Amino acid sequence: MNQKRILENTTKRYEKLPAWLMIILACLMVEMFFFGGSIIGILILTIISIPFLIAHLNNPNTILEQFSLLHVQLGLFAFIALTLFAWVKWYEKRPISSLGFFKTNYFLEILKGWGVGTLTFACSLGLSYLFGGVTFNRVDFSGANLMFVVSTIPFWLIQGGTEELLTRAWLLPIINKRSNLPIAIGISSSLFGIMHLTNNNVTGLSILSIVLSGVFMALYMLKTDNIWGVAGLHGAWNFTQGNIFGVAVSGTSTGSSLFSFGIKPEAADWISGGDFGTEGSLMASIILLLGSIYLVLQLKKEKSLL
Repeated sequence: MNQKRILENTTKRYEKLPAWLMIILACLMVEMFFFGGSIIGILILTIISIPFLIAHLNNPNTILEQFSLLHVQLGLFAFIALTLFAWVKWYEKRPISSLGFFKTNYFLEILKGWGVGTLTFACSLGLSYLFGGVTFNRVDFSGANLMFVVSTIPFWLIQGGTEELLTRAWLLPIINKRSNLPIAIGISSSLFGIMHLTNNNVTGLSILSIVLSGVFMALYMLKTDNIWGVAGLHGAWNFTQGNIFGVAVSGTSTGSSLFSFGIKPEAADWISGGDFGTEGSLMASIILLLGSIYLVLQLKKEKSLL
């Protein structure tokens, strides 16, 4: 079996724990990083934004305010990533680069991942459209709207990249070291699904789709053997559905978009994804499953999977 660099977890901090206990604790720590980093970020941003909030108390709801809210929400993920970095650096005593921040062609890897994420979601939405799940409403390429949409790109990259850092680049190799790769992919992807249980309009099918997206992204990370590509993939998946096509991202509206697709009232949720968004549909699950099968075949050719 060809060992991937991103699986070479060098920390010895967890070796004395039984494997089952270590896996449970690692999953709980992902939640700790998420909520701890979010609280730190909220506190810091609240303190530095007080003067701005006071100055704009009486302003109407404008696209600039919508712009600011979305950017703050996505920007909070940077603090979550920093919390993980601190843990890896000072407790695990290993370089942050071991999380997959390998320098070779990192910008190209991000672009390739972004393309894969865009194409994957576009196929999911297209399939839903063909089966009558969604309908096209409008297009808006006005200057203000275009500026808003483009400006969200780095923030979606931060958000998607942070979730990949937690569940794929950090958790997966730790579990793999004490078990095996299929178990590591299964547990990390299942946790990724569980983390979305509190989202708006969640359904059993939407969680299944989220778990499948976790499997797909884990396999893509292993294929590319870095964090850059899967961060781009995840960021593009969310950006494309929310700010290109105008559908909900995991049950949440993201404001303005270039195109707008709406749910057909008579369409079944398994076709449209319902209020959770297209990624909660069977259509998305099919695309993600096909993509995962393709990546498994590619990794088997490389002898990177048992």
